[in-house]
Amino acid sequence: MIKIHQFNEACQYYIQHKISFRLVQDQAAVMLGLCQNPHSSVSNPLEITQADIDWLMRQAEATQDYSELLGGYIYVCEIEEDLLQILGCNFEWAETHYGSWPNVTDIPMSWDVCNYLAETSGDPQWVIFLLCWNNAGGPVYYVPKELWVQARVAEHIEATSPTPSD
Repeated sequence: MIKIHQFNEACQYYIQHKISFRLVQDQAAVMLGLCQNPHSSVSNPLEITQADIDWLMRQAEATQDYSELLGGYIYVCEIEEDLLQILGCNFEWAETHYGSWPNVTDIPMSWDVCNYLAETSGDPQWVIFLLCWNNAGGPVYYVPKELWVQARVAEHIEATSPTPSD
C-alpha cells in the first residue's frame, strides 16, 4: 500500500509512475479549496490541469501534513491484502469481534464517502473510501478497479447511497 503524507509527495509518486494523474487531480481538488491564496475555482477534479498542479506545488499547503489538514493520510491500495486496512464502523460487528472494526472485505457498510471517481472518458478506474473518525476527517483510501470485487465495492456504494424505494 502506498501511504501519502502530503500533496507534494503525491506529485512525486505520480512522476515516478506509482499513482495515476487522476488520483493527483482528486487530491488537488481538495487542496485547492484549502489554500490561503485564492486560485481559479475548479469545481470538477477532472478539469484540474498540470498548470493547476504546478501552482499548487508552489503553495505552503503542498507541504503540510495530510493528517493535520484532512484528519488522516491518503492510501492507495495495490494488492488484496491492502484492503484489510480499510476499516469501517459497525458496532454490532465490533461487539462480536472483541472490539475490532470490520474491514471492507468483511461486510458492506455505509461510509462518509464511497463512490467511483469519474474519468474524462471510459469507465471509472478507482473508488474512494472515507470514514470520518475525527473532527478533521479521516484516512482516504483509493481502490483500483482490479480489487473492486474483493473490496465489495458495489455493496458498500449501495449501503452508502441507497436508492430510494418506490
